[in-house]
Amino acid sequence: MHTPNVTNPDLNKLIAANNDFGFRLLSWLAQQESGKNIFISSFSVAMALTIVYNGAESKTKEALAELLGLSELGLQQINEANTTLMSPTGVIDPKVQLIIANSIWLCNGITPSSNFIQQIKDYYFGEVNSLNFEQPSAADIINQWVADKTRNMISKIVKPLDVSMAILILINAIYFKGIWAKEFDKARTVERDFHKLDGSRQPCQMMSQSGSYDYYEADDFQAISLPYGTGRLSMYIFLPASTYSIHDFQKSINAKTWGNWLDGFGEAEGEVMIPRLKIEYGQDLLKGLIALGGSEIAAEDFAGIGAGPLQISSVMHKAIVEVNEEGTEAAAVTAVLMVRGLSRPSKRFTLIADRPFFMAIRDNGTGAVLFTGIVWNPTQS
Repeated sequence: MHTPNVTNPDLNKLIAANNDFGFRLLSWLAQQESGKNIFISSFSVAMALTIVYNGAESKTKEALAELLGLSELGLQQINEANTTLMSPTGVIDPKVQLIIANSIWLCNGITPSSNFIQQIKDYYFGEVNSLNFEQPSAADIINQWVADKTRNMISKIVKPLDVSMAILILINAIYFKGIWAKEFDKARTVERDFHKLDGSRQPCQMMSQSGSYDYYEADDFQAISLPYGTGRLSMYIFLPASTYSIHDFQKSINAKTWGNWLDGFGEAEGEVMIPRLKIEYGQDLLKGLIALGGSEIAAEDFAGIGAGPLQISSVMHKAIVEVNEEGTEAAAVTAVLMVRGLSRPSKRFTLIADRPFFMAIRDNGTGAVLFTGIVWNPTQS
């Protein structure tokens, strides 16, 4: 189950690059906001930035390629691989909904390169819309698109002031809803203390079940795969040992270790207990992206867009996840706002996630990691 059944080498390279970018971004955010629940869709961020990459030139293009790990792939290869990633959305599994949508919003009077717009339509199924950005209603229209694509989980990504200052806004939205292959019995949900990093305890509702699972155990952590529906998508829980800090774990996770760990999963009988939780997270990611990839990613070299000198002013990201006995619902939105440039093993186990842990939702068919997060306190929204 854990080895992607994808034979396209370009797609595999893109997925590996996206996953590695996501782990780096999550690690940076965790360092900046220690103790705060974090949940992001780096998949959404990477796709939004890859669309922008289509219009980047010179040093800005090089910086984005380095940030996203795309240096070994040509633009055509990247776009075709992303088309493949988007193609099966919505029909993966009767018990799973996965929707990925892209849109570009243009300030009235802006006419980008027809080639850039055609690439977005052809490869990313992107909607292209023109608005009067100076009207407050422009933000409402954009936010309504976001609400529609995320099934109202996220209703606002931009404010009128954000829009009024922009020339072009590019948005990626992703929505996921999965019913557990084996639902948790509500009668077995009990209140139990969650042990926070500072040593204090926080009562929370813990769901439990037992059975046969894909499981992995190392010296410093336990891990389990909890499938949705027929098993194409799963939630992965990585629980550091009580003697091993979540800080140490987050430093160890990268594309290589992730792949090695997945290869080690095997069937095992055991009990699992995880908290019922809801996390809402929002952040302008530009500072973190610059820290990871350099200031050139926000520079003015977007001549390929064909709308005059542009620069990235912010990369707004919001993500929400709710985990309960029936399954998981999650959504994320990434909005790239561009402004006018200024010419610049087989044993029985017990896994009780009653302390900070890492989580991920992965498409086991392609290997793409769709969402990642660190739960410090399941009762903290």
